[in-house]
Amino acid sequence: MNPFTESTVAVPLKTPLRTVLMRSGVCLALLGSAYANTVHAVDVNAATAAQLEGVRGIGPKTAQVIVDERARGGRFESFDDLSDRVKGIGPAKVATLQAAGLTVQGGLAVVSGASQGGGVKPGASTPDNRRESGPLRAVPSRK
Repeated sequence: MNPFTESTVAVPLKTPLRTVLMRSGVCLALLGSAYANTVHAVDVNAATAAQLEGVRGIGPKTAQVIVDERARGGRFESFDDLSDRVKGIGPAKVATLQAAGLTVQGGLAVVSGASQGGGVKPGASTPDNRRESGPLRAVPSRK
């Protein structure tokens, strides 16, 4: 800053401090709500009724039914088993609960082939990635 061309007197902020603090508070609140909406895995075979209620889509009654059925019939083997044994949980509800973070220990329903090494290897010949071998040819353009 050059004291000969610019004023050396303190100038108040154009944005009041109150506004700056409110904006930063809003940002922190948004970050907090984003963290609160993150999905945490809850195992249906190990969770208590209170933990099951924390999964979006499971209320107190359904949570208690799940715990009672687990005590009566043993652990759930898969999401299909959960759907068969608990009234009110069908295939659509199972998909919603999976997205909300519910898991069946050792029985995740959706497993992609690529994660198990069953994906297509680079350079493998499949109908989607076949190429003619040989030099590339120029294609004349139409005008």
